[in-house]
Amino acid sequence: MKFLIMISASFLFFFNTVTAGDLDGVLKAKKLKIAVDSTYPPMEFESAEGLVIGLDIDLAREIASLLKVEAEFIVMPWDGILAGLKSNRYDIIMSSMNITPERSAQVNFVPYLKMGQVFVVKKSSKPVTKPSDLNGRTVAVQVDTTSFSAVEGMIKSGVKLKSLKTFPGATETFSAIKANQADVIVTDEAVGKYYAGLDSKTFMVSGNAVAPEVIGIAVKKSDTKLHSAITNAIVKLKANGTYTRLYKKWLNEEPAKSSF
Repeated sequence: MKFLIMISASFLFFFNTVTAGDLDGVLKAKKLKIAVDSTYPPMEFESAEGLVIGLDIDLAREIASLLKVEAEFIVMPWDGILAGLKSNRYDIIMSSMNITPERSAQVNFVPYLKMGQVFVVKKSSKPVTKPSDLNGRTVAVQVDTTSFSAVEGMIKSGVKLKSLKTFPGATETFSAIKANQADVIVTDEAVGKYYAGLDSKTFMVSGNAVAPEVIGIAVKKSDTKLHSAITNAIVKLKANGTYTRLYKKWLNEEPAKSSF
């Protein structure tokens, strides 16, 4: 029994020295494992061929290239994505994750983008330009997101919705409004603009973005070397023009000076 315990302890020590997230382990494996929720175009989504594509995907590949390793993407449901990082299933999360105090208590972040929330409606619907315009309307939102938190904040401030419908992904919120199951979508700026652009005859982004928040790459708190390496990579991508090129490719506009 004692021998078995000693083996187990040795195995655990070895496992902890090479688990996902440790920079030395990433470099040794020549692979950076990146978790994404592939339901959030244009940031991360699946192409018709089943490939994961988007702004976050392209940026992650560039980060991996600067580290001289391969990028491996692991598709995860949003509601379990943080738990997977903390249990060493992957090295980082790069999936349009807004930085919040609650998340920052669990992981560290490398900030790389700033965006707000937008209201998306059908063109045939009454516009929404401010939270009070949501009174008496059914709102669709992705669950466990800052969009959901933003709607909760609006309700607490006095907005009286007809109902609030939650969905596992952004794609489902647009399906709901198209099927007349909801009147308004509250979603991240990039997602709203992307979908509205895909079907501009049906949808429109109504009003200006509200509640701007910073988006970051999540790294385990213990992985300080990896955090530093990714921070340096983002700085290089912004300095050499790659960040701007990819931003324009996916969002069809120049990044604002305040985009981070």
